[in-house]
Amino acid sequence: MSIEILNPGLSSTVQDGGRFGFQDKGIPVSGFMDVTSAHLANALVTNEANTSVIEMTLLGIKFKANQAITIAITGADMQPKLNGKSISMYKAIEIPKDGIVSFKGASHGVYGYIAVLGGLKIPRVLGSKSTYVPAKLGGFKGRVLQKGDLLPVLHNTLKPIKSKVKAPDFLPSAQLLCVKGPEWDLFSTTSKAAFFDAVFTIGKDANRIGIRLEGIKVILPEKDEIISSGIIKGTVQITKAGQPIVMMADAPTTGGYVRLVNLTEKSCDALSQVPIGGKIQFVLK
Repeated sequence: MSIEILNPGLSSTVQDGGRFGFQDKGIPVSGFMDVTSAHLANALVTNEANTSVIEMTLLGIKFKANQAITIAITGADMQPKLNGKSISMYKAIEIPKDGIVSFKGASHGVYGYIAVLGGLKIPRVLGSKSTYVPAKLGGFKGRVLQKGDLLPVLHNTLKPIKSKVKAPDFLPSAQLLCVKGPEWDLFSTTSKAAFFDAVFTIGKDANRIGIRLEGIKVILPEKDEIISSGIIKGTVQITKAGQPIVMMADAPTTGGYVRLVNLTEKSCDALSQVPIGGKIQFVLK
């Protein structure tokens, strides 16, 4: 059983729950950008929550099912079709042998997910099937999907969930809950107040590694640089230019900028689906 990639979209990769336990060796966790959407896709086809899926970015893929399979599509709305006819998202869909599934550009959101009943039959690297493209690690040959790729699918006799679940609203703005970061106490009360009052814009430098925000210049503390220290998904670093950068799924394991706050997991999910030019505001939990 396999699916054949006819068009790879913009930047589509295989991702699962992530690669944990290797950050001390400088290897990022990777994994789903929008954990909630990926888990929901897997739940609809009765997979374990962190089973590998195809993650699409802004522009979806086109593929052919070489055997009958069952899929679920969640996340960004990329207007999926089966053999040219629209199909539902947030619902298990049976794809017949030689059926062709296609997507367009995202009308809402950024990251879309395709879960296949049984999951993808590709090897784990350091305990995970997640792709970390900069190091050509994991996933399908350590890279984004390409035309002609054949992704093997594991057989599974479980029955998918028949009901359709409600799609979330992906808006071009979000309020992001956060907690205090390690260098919180170094920032002045005035600086922190201005940070939480500000509305930031998602800059063009936004990807799986991190999202650079544009807006006010955050007033730095006197000690504006630290010895390279641990960072995780959701860490908000403030650069020497006073710009916030939110670290995401492929974030490096250490950084030298001061860490003002850290997003909650749900807020990381919400941020991942805000497009370039979208607006966000931080809220202290």
